[in-house]
Amino acid sequence: MRRSVSMIAVLFLLFPLAILAQHGGRHGGSTGTSGGTNAPAQDPDMATFKHAMAVQASQQQIAQFPLMIKSTEAARQQAHDLQHLGPDASNARGLTGEATGLQNSVEAAQNENRAFRRSLSDSQEAGLKTLTKKLTKSDSAVSKGAKAISQQLEQGTLDPGRLANAAANLEKALAALQSDQLNLGKEMGIQSH
Repeated sequence: MRRSVSMIAVLFLLFPLAILAQHGGRHGGSTGTSGGTNAPAQDPDMATFKHAMAVQASQQQIAQFPLMIKSTEAARQQAHDLQHLGPDASNARGLTGEATGLQNSVEAAQNENRAFRRSLSDSQEAGLKTLTKKLTKSDSAVSKGAKAISQQLEQGTLDPGRLANAAANLEKALAALQSDQLNLGKEMGIQSH
């Protein structure tokens, strides 16, 4: 019995020394006087791989992406066409119809954009923070451009010159939105056609 107590006492004394030896040997040397250890530097290729995996698009997002791009392109084309109505610009009914159609297309494009944004997982949101911030900003610019057209429709009398100017600004905002959407898709590994 006395011998086993002695052995246990010796083990208790040696155990802390073994832990200290393992700690120092496992992590390399210490860093200066702080007593901390150097963590191994992360391989840049591994960091890129981890980022790509974190932001990788799901099958649903891959299917949803072309719909978003197509709706943004349709609204952009309508904004372009509204600027170049020419002699049709004097026809108030036709002008109102074109402006209303553009307004509807912009709303559809923004709905598709927001639906895609809502589909992002937490890891995608974190990894794509800069791109989603730009996307939000360009979506806000589209809202501002659409509001300018909406205000003219609410007034009841459309000024073709002002409407063409508002459509030009809206087209630029939609082009920026589409560019940001494509950049986001590229980062997520979605091939655009």
